[in-house]
Amino acid sequence: MEPWFADAKPINSLEPEIAFHLWDEFQPVRDRPAEPLAPPAFPRAERLRVCTLEAIGHEPELAAYYGRVAALARQQGLKLHQVRQYFWLDLRLDNEDADVHLSFPWYDTFATMDHFLAAVAGDDQGMVYDDQDQGWAVEAWARNGTLYIRESDPDSDELGLAVALPRAGLQARIAPLRERTSKLLARLAEELGADVWTTGEAPSFL
Repeated sequence: MEPWFADAKPINSLEPEIAFHLWDEFQPVRDRPAEPLAPPAFPRAERLRVCTLEAIGHEPELAAYYGRVAALARQQGLKLHQVRQYFWLDLRLDNEDADVHLSFPWYDTFATMDHFLAAVAGDDQGMVYDDQDQGWAVEAWARNGTLYIRESDPDSDELGLAVALPRAGLQARIAPLRERTSKLLARLAEELGADVWTTGEAPSFL
């Protein structure tokens, strides 16, 4: 048992969601003029962010947006690594009622996010996940049906954000998210001709 478990905020659940980052202009190279980039027009909560639940049924519009990104990159002779930010994903775990918001700022591909999701969705006990990068750290522990998650600054002695919740409830939400995201990315890859979201690599794309 970790000392910080006693200070973890008890909550009843977390809602995991993955989203696509959108842009309204294309300017990967600063000394070149920005090109207008129109986000898809379908309804969503945030103009420049599309959650997987919001994207279902709108795959052609989302693929058309990414097709425009690819076309602009090709016009400027750019490779995928030079425009990777235009294909970033975003993972969040939220509980609005408890004002709890866990983010993963260094995860921008589905593969990196799925390492965390798979670990929490599994049956291992004790520390099930641990990662850190550039002033950010996350760890997850499972003990007697309870999941303890802590997001913190590894260079600080502060607790950061720590929560305790029933593991089964989060597992039940993770399973459909993983399935939904996989199907959505497969459909987008079919429309676009390449999957640039799972690993961030698609050698033949640009």
